[in-house]
Amino acid sequence: MQTEEMLSMIVGALQNKKGIRISTLEVGEVSPVCDCFVVVSGSNQSQLDALSDGVEETMHKAGISLRGREGDSRGGWILLDYSDIVVHIFSEEMRDFYQLERSWRDVRGREY
Repeated sequence: MQTEEMLSMIVGALQNKKGIRISTLEVGEVSPVCDCFVVVSGSNQSQLDALSDGVEETMHKAGISLRGREGDSRGGWILLDYSDIVVHIFSEEMRDFYQLERSWRDVRGREY
């Protein structure tokens, strides 16, 4: 499956769960880790879990395996690794702390 298709599925799943400030960062040209980061915030632990569950369910139904998962909603940050795309699900506080969009400001991005 193409990265753009996967990205569309992930963003759709996050929108369905009312993710806050969904954005993508195309890091592939400057990082060997992956092609794209997806960054989203949730307003509470329950929403962080729902965002994570929504992405995982959508990708699983499409036959795309989760490569790795880090963090949890209690810590305010969940990372979902789908090889070409890494999804960062943050509480608002943790997103402000890590400032991924600022750290990667030289790459092309998009807000949804």
